[in-house]
Amino acid sequence: MYSDDTVYVGLLVLSFLFSFLFRKVKHKNVKQWMSTIYGAIIVLTVSGLHIVHPIICTLVNSILIQIDKRRCHILSFLFTFGYLIFFRMTTYFGIPYPPAHTNLIQMMLTLKLVGLSFEVHDSYLIKLKQKDAKYDAEKKFKTICQPSILEVFHYAFCYIGILTGPYFKYRTYWDLFNHNYWRKATYINLLIKKIRIIPTLIICYLATSWIFPLSEFKNDSFYTSTSLSYRLWYMYSSFFIFRTRLYLGFIFSELICIASGIGAYPEVTDPQSGSGPTRNFESLETEYSVKEEVYNFDCIESIDIMKVETISTVRGATRIWNMTIQYWIAEYVYRRIPVKKLRTLVAFGISALWHGIYTGYYVSLCSVPFYLAVEDIYDRQYRNYADSAGKRILWTFFLYTMKMYQFSFWGCTFQLLHIDLIFKYCQSIYFLPYIVLITMYAISRFNNLRTS
Repeated sequence: MYSDDTVYVGLLVLSFLFSFLFRKVKHKNVKQWMSTIYGAIIVLTVSGLHIVHPIICTLVNSILIQIDKRRCHILSFLFTFGYLIFFRMTTYFGIPYPPAHTNLIQMMLTLKLVGLSFEVHDSYLIKLKQKDAKYDAEKKFKTICQPSILEVFHYAFCYIGILTGPYFKYRTYWDLFNHNYWRKATYINLLIKKIRIIPTLIICYLATSWIFPLSEFKNDSFYTSTSLSYRLWYMYSSFFIFRTRLYLGFIFSELICIASGIGAYPEVTDPQSGSGPTRNFESLETEYSVKEEVYNFDCIESIDIMKVETISTVRGATRIWNMTIQYWIAEYVYRRIPVKKLRTLVAFGISALWHGIYTGYYVSLCSVPFYLAVEDIYDRQYRNYADSAGKRILWTFFLYTMKMYQFSFWGCTFQLLHIDLIFKYCQSIYFLPYIVLITMYAISRFNNLRTS
């Protein structure tokens, strides 16, 4: 019996190799059906009869998109996230719990279907407002054709990103089959650059997960026979294992996208993760394209590992962590919340809900906004206004230390999942992460009062 990780990596490797065959197919319809059938095979392989969940979710969303373009984004959001909650509570209804890989598929499907409903809704508004006017290139790019039920299924079950992401818009998916950007984009050197990182990450993950297994948090001896410094160190080591595992998933998902050709756009259009082109939309028109134009795959980039590891603030790191998902949250949650003061908390709350119903997701993710509020004070009022380069370096070092400290704690609670384990560990380290945060806030308030 293969472990979940073995199946997971095996499917990613097979999908990567399949992408080279997929790239050679030139006929649009054959290519589209090829991606959908292989994606459906992946879902069926890991899900069995539980494939009914993605099918129901896709069918309902495709119907909502057809019947009400004005409100389909709200209806889709409520239904799809409601179904995601039901999906994770099936045992309460006498239905067997779905496999872990089906959970990953359902998570990505939720983003794609809700995102598609927003694209349909936004396209409807653009057409409504510009009914008699000539579209400019930007509006033309942001307006998608009404997808049929079959086209929604094609998008939902496309093998690219079906297990790991990245999230890509329906427009990006449509461009893969209807434009030749992928044929013009050079990709071999980019593949080699990313593949080179994989052996190091695998070695780091296997070595550290063997030395510092997560199961140690469940052993009573860990709390009774170890020192406070060791328990704090274990928090860092568990987060190191956690992020190396995620880095591997991100890189494999990017490799599949690059090899397949999805997400290739002219560099002059400044493609952004998840979003795609953001300017110079005229370059996307066939008549403007030139052979010498440079293309990139920034649209599907999930993470820049070096930037994440070296950036000094939590706010900066969250923006470049799993960037295509961050785009989805920013575009379809954060910017749509009318009350600005609630946007950050709601965004992280939706992120926690998307990850699951375990307490650990909410303890970790919903703590981030409170730290960000304090971090902003130290970053903007202290570091930015430091009166010497030396002080600025010291503030940068302090913020970096706090970033790694808080991220390690959140990563630990995120993985422990259950409230009893989380409380037990927090108690063993005397709730230091919370005490440090409260102390930082109190010091900043005292300094502000003294200054005023």
